[in-house]
Amino acid sequence: MSRNPHDAYVESQVLSASPVQLIVMLYGAAIHSLEAARGCLAAGDAAGRAKAVNRATAILAELTQSLNAPQGGDLTRNLLQLYDYLLRRIHEANFQGDDAAFTEAIHLLTTLQEGWESIAHGQSARFSAELDSHHPVHCSL
Repeated sequence: MSRNPHDAYVESQVLSASPVQLIVMLYGAAIHSLEAARGCLAAGDAAGRAKAVNRATAILAELTQSLNAPQGGDLTRNLLQLYDYLLRRIHEANFQGDDAAFTEAIHLLTTLQEGWESIAHGQSARFSAELDSHHPVHCSL
């Protein structure tokens, strides 16, 4: 059975991603799902909207479950509260057909994604600097 090249690419990206990069990817997938939900809302496609909302809420549930409360401190508590707020707004948007609530959720997720992207870029820059600081090993056999 042949695989879809796009699916193979996404799987490759997920398997090679750092934990921070995975978070960025999850935010991106949630944003994409909510944009799809907005499109379905505008088109009057209730079933499509429900599917997109279910995907976005499943992603937020996964992000919530991945938080480490004992080690995360205030950051974890703040993210838990924000994820809870996002879930409530997404459900309100779905049940009330409220495009503004979808837009708000997308905006908040985009802000979170940008923050985590900056962390990922910082990690990448540190890793590159560490690689540059090591001298190549020369072997003679």
